[in-house]
Amino acid sequence: MEFNSFKDWIDKLVNISKEESTYIVVEGKNDVKKLSLYGVENIYPIKGKKFYDIVEELEFANLCVLLMDLDKQGEKIFSKLKFLLQREGIPVDVSFREYLKNFPYEEIENLPDIKENLL
Repeated sequence: MEFNSFKDWIDKLVNISKEESTYIVVEGKNDVKKLSLYGVENIYPIKGKKFYDIVEELEFANLCVLLMDLDKQGEKIFSKLKFLLQREGIPVDVSFREYLKNFPYEEIENLPDIKENLL
């Protein structure tokens, strides 16, 4: 997916999160809080869950948008989860996470507040 601005990124994330059986997969509760402020729905935090359980819970998803943090730990989690979900035939979208690499935010919870200039 292509994005024209950070605001466009948010708008598209909100829209895709409303689609049936689509999950926005994040690391923890602070990520959930931040994305909820944007209006994102169907956020699935993985903190404290085993990879096997995550894959089992998401096996009937139409799409999983992976939004792990961009730090070293987030990269490890992202790579493993992406592999496991795809191996089970679960569609994965990484474009939202890839777009964030254009910004100085390593953690989802540190994304700018909705009130800040998002253009």
